[in-house]
Amino acid sequence: MERLIIHVWFPWLAADRLRQSGEIDSQQTLVLTSRYQGTDYIDALCRRGQRRGLQIGMRLADARALCPDLVSRMTAPAADARDLHHLALWARRYSPLTAPDHGVAGSAAINSGAGAMMASAIARDGDGIWLDVAGATHLHGGLRPLLADMLWRLRRAGLRARFGVASSCGAAWGLARYGRVQSRLPPSDRKTSTRATAALLAPLPLAALRLDGRTVTAMATAGLRHVGDVLGMPRAPLANRFGSQLIERLDAALGHINESFSPIAPQRPLLAVLNFAEPVSAPDDIRAIIRRLTGDIADILQQNGLATRRLRLGWQRVDSAVLVHDTHLSRPGRDASAFHRLLADAGEAINPEFGLESAWMEAHGCSPQSPICRRFDEGLTTAESYASLVDRLVARLGYGTVLRLRPRASWQPEAAQYMALPDMEDMPGGATAADPDDMFTADGWPAQLATAAPRPIRLLPHPQPVAVTALLPDHPPALFVWRKKTHRISRASGPERIAPEWWTAPPGTRTRDYFRLQDETGARFWVYREGLLERGEDINWFLHGFFA
Repeated sequence: MERLIIHVWFPWLAADRLRQSGEIDSQQTLVLTSRYQGTDYIDALCRRGQRRGLQIGMRLADARALCPDLVSRMTAPAADARDLHHLALWARRYSPLTAPDHGVAGSAAINSGAGAMMASAIARDGDGIWLDVAGATHLHGGLRPLLADMLWRLRRAGLRARFGVASSCGAAWGLARYGRVQSRLPPSDRKTSTRATAALLAPLPLAALRLDGRTVTAMATAGLRHVGDVLGMPRAPLANRFGSQLIERLDAALGHINESFSPIAPQRPLLAVLNFAEPVSAPDDIRAIIRRLTGDIADILQQNGLATRRLRLGWQRVDSAVLVHDTHLSRPGRDASAFHRLLADAGEAINPEFGLESAWMEAHGCSPQSPICRRFDEGLTTAESYASLVDRLVARLGYGTVLRLRPRASWQPEAAQYMALPDMEDMPGGATAADPDDMFTADGWPAQLATAAPRPIRLLPHPQPVAVTALLPDHPPALFVWRKKTHRISRASGPERIAPEWWTAPPGTRTRDYFRLQDETGARFWVYREGLLERGEDINWFLHGFFA
């Protein structure tokens, strides 16, 4: 069977990930940078930045000269690789043969029998995934409906992608990045696939063959700029002048060399199973089975050095009906007693009817975890206590109903935090230690906030204007009126100046001077003055929060 390779390219994957987090506005120009010898260079950018003339490899200083309002973040290769792996797992709905394109040489093997081709299979250009859909297109109504469904789902998820389809990995790679929309589908006549592939590749630039920049520049100097310029030329002179890589990549794109990738397989869940000689229906027996299964799955996790993020309890009745109950954990665990506390009440929701003939427990989302050694007189850490509480709340209220505040690297009070699912791995004493060079502490909050002034226990969603009377324009308020009630100030501290982040703040955002105030009744407020007198700006006062 002839191969049918799809390469899905995500040109702005890293930028799309940051925009989905809500940290970056959709109207801002975003670039991701890395530092080399003291200079920041662009590793990735958004579509808006590409349209404004920014390029990968450009110095950040040069990019700011072109786009003074751009927003820069440090690149995160581990997060990009994780996203590609998840996308490759997601693409298994279309074919069992999928793999991420990490952009590392040697990620795909060329089986030519020479062995010299192994390290030069895939060029450095990440953010893509491979699919081999030969024999699977009919399950989706054909190739075009499959591609339409794939792109529709990706677009709905906020990811922009381009695809290329060919009978070889090299041709699919080049078409995805450099081909026009009408040229990304293979011809229907399989007998002329090689000739037709050559016709599709001919108008593309030589970079579509996954050549390094020096080779492309050298060939451009010789007047060779497109793939079609070298298709009919003798191979020996080309190899002597530009190296054997050109011939290898050209043969791989045309399908003369069998180039392949290593498909990934989803991690199978760990499983503990109990089969009953007689149907079980008594509540006490069901509770005993749950206790047995939690102990068995904990032992399996312990033996494999793993911890799980999700447990699935399953039952099969004598009438062949299958019942399942999922439990999510806020941090990886393998404690049998903790599992039993979360699943002890699961048996009450099961209707055994005429009895249960088997039960099982699956551990999903497993990750390596080293054994935890604790003294006999040592209790649970703060993070473990929080995680236990969160797990019990989630088990009772449902997944997605329990949230926690997460930090965001911003001095602006209203932008410094957001609500997210309760992942307790970044709590104090968690599994992930803080990097000393990181801008966050072990509890996940910005390190600068550890030395900042206290923050209120309650922050208003939107600051509310107040009428203020002060002895002098630059003094703290002597009294203020809020909601028709006058508060006379007995104590005041400040100001704490918070300037807008010029690289992210919208135009018109002004500097704020925050004051901590206490009125005669003991109530404490967080009030700020907006505007600077020395700049001749109008002064406005706002109430932003309340202290305990």
